[in-house]
Amino acid sequence: MSTAIVTGGTKRDVDAMAVLAINIQEMTPRVADELIVFHDGISLIDQKAITSIMKTRFIRYKCPINWIRLISNKTIRYFSPMVFCKYECFNLLEEYDIVIWTDYDILIREDISELRALKDNMAFVINEDTSLKQMFYPNISKKDMQEYNLEAHSITMPLFVLKRELDNFKLLYDWCYRKTCELLPYLYLPEQCIVSLMMQEFNLQYEELSSQIYCMHPKDALACTKILHAYGQPKFWSGLHNEMWELYHNKWLNIREMTADKLSHK
Repeated sequence: MSTAIVTGGTKRDVDAMAVLAINIQEMTPRVADELIVFHDGISLIDQKAITSIMKTRFIRYKCPINWIRLISNKTIRYFSPMVFCKYECFNLLEEYDIVIWTDYDILIREDISELRALKDNMAFVINEDTSLKQMFYPNISKKDMQEYNLEAHSITMPLFVLKRELDNFKLLYDWCYRKTCELLPYLYLPEQCIVSLMMQEFNLQYEELSSQIYCMHPKDALACTKILHAYGQPKFWSGLHNEMWELYHNKWLNIREMTADKLSHK
């Protein structure tokens, strides 16, 4: 089955996304046929360097929501509208049998190719410590949300899996953007909030991924943890020391330097 592993971020995040490519190739090369990177302007040199690590497809992302409306939300001003490129994973089911999203502030410690063999058509990590209501700003109390259970557990989205057998994935894709527009002034954890609402709106079933295996902060990691997620601050590249990540980062700097040197002599 054709499988894509997907990430996305701004051009400022290119080093972290390149480290992710090296990490995938070294720890779990069977997890996907190619890496897809949504971006807002990664240079051609960086694209060529990352492609030399593993087969990679770069897609320039333009959020369809009006820019002025987007930046009126302070969370989106902080993270950038790139947070919504996660919705594009639904659209990618037109091309791939399985789509696996991962944030780039992670470190894979073991093979995770078992994610290709999940039984359900979707898989997410449950956030047992955060209710859906907590993913909104307090002003959500002014909005009529009676059709949703805001006290229910929310999902978290540093890692999720979608399969082509998912019914009406195009409908879900469109709904996510429409609902984002509708609720933009209220969204605190924007894309996670919208997808959590989507689960209730369409009564969708999904497999729960263990946070202890696939989403643990490095300071809380267990022996069974396969993916470290450096959520919050600092990150691996801004003060959170991790020897493996730093080794990968040095490899990336060498690869990029060699790529730039080759291109300069053409």
